[in-house]
Amino acid sequence: MVQVKTILTIGFILIIFASQAMWVTFSPVLTEAADELGVSVELLGLLAIMYPALFLILTIPSGILLDKSFKKWFLFGCTATFIGAAGRLLSLNYIWLVICQLFGAVGQPFLLNAFVPYASQLYEERRTTIISILSLSMYLGVVFSLAAGVELYSIGGLYTLLMPTALISVVGIAMVALSSGNVEMRETGEYSLRRFGDVIRRRDLWILGFILGFGIATFDNLATWLQPALRDVSLEGVAGDAVAASIILGLVGVAVIPDRVCPKNLRTIYIRMITPIIATFFLTLVFMVNTQLLFIFLGVSGLLMLPAYAIIMDWIGKFHEKEVHGSATGFIGLTSRAISVALTLGAVYFIGSATTYFAYLTTPITVAFIMTLILPNDHKKG
Repeated sequence: MVQVKTILTIGFILIIFASQAMWVTFSPVLTEAADELGVSVELLGLLAIMYPALFLILTIPSGILLDKSFKKWFLFGCTATFIGAAGRLLSLNYIWLVICQLFGAVGQPFLLNAFVPYASQLYEERRTTIISILSLSMYLGVVFSLAAGVELYSIGGLYTLLMPTALISVVGIAMVALSSGNVEMRETGEYSLRRFGDVIRRRDLWILGFILGFGIATFDNLATWLQPALRDVSLEGVAGDAVAASIILGLVGVAVIPDRVCPKNLRTIYIRMITPIIATFFLTLVFMVNTQLLFIFLGVSGLLMLPAYAIIMDWIGKFHEKEVHGSATGFIGLTSRAISVALTLGAVYFIGSATTYFAYLTTPITVAFIMTLILPNDHKKG
């Protein structure tokens, strides 16, 4: 017989998938969708920007609220995502789509910051596995929209584009609603600012936030700026496929690597090992760029880099009290996203040539490696 918490977890996975798919739904068909809606490409592009913008604003408040009353705010995040994803089918008016996207963007930090407390409360013995599965769902939602968007739009326009995410959110919220009442979750009922002060004084969280930020910045830069950066070497045509290969191999890494690293308390060693490898890849591309090297280096980088998110989340679950899991996750989220946004925006000044672009990417990864040297050794810590 299927356990009630299994139904809840499947529902949560589907809601996460819908949230991330909703984020970049229009990205693959931005021009065509903007024409159909009668708005500029820039206005439609603002829908995707709402997600990181509101995450930066809400990540710490959402973490605190999750620590104070986990079940209530977990359900809030799930419900807000459902309203946004399913609501888009009611009207194709641009203002209505903005309102729906706002619901999804508000719900996202409550979902992502719930990974660690959810896994720690409901699956203490399988925490690493559950965090990996939730992280995999997060990435798969993005990949689904980017990979299937053009085909879905060509079949039936905007309604066909929006339909899968809406249906997945309906199934997800139904499973969450049917099971959540029978699953016990921790409720503190209070949360002091002093407790959050203790969180931001923890040295390992600062270090992990910076390391994660440099990693996310590298990935975001590749997804955003690789194509124009490769124009001067006439390789811009392979940029999309190279990034896709990186993501696909990264998904494999998320599914396999954390479960082999975390139970053995090799988190620090793993992060410390992969950063110089990836830095060497980009440093090599500064001096020599061709199609084969791009696919090999970006593919291996994705395989090694994407699992770091789940490994860092598991660090929180392992070494920090359950009462602050949401706050700690939110704090790392704020630190990492602030760094990644700044570095992604700064890259616009370095995309004139492949040489300067890859030199720019080498810098944050090198700094991340230096940060790993002062990260506590979790083998001794554990």
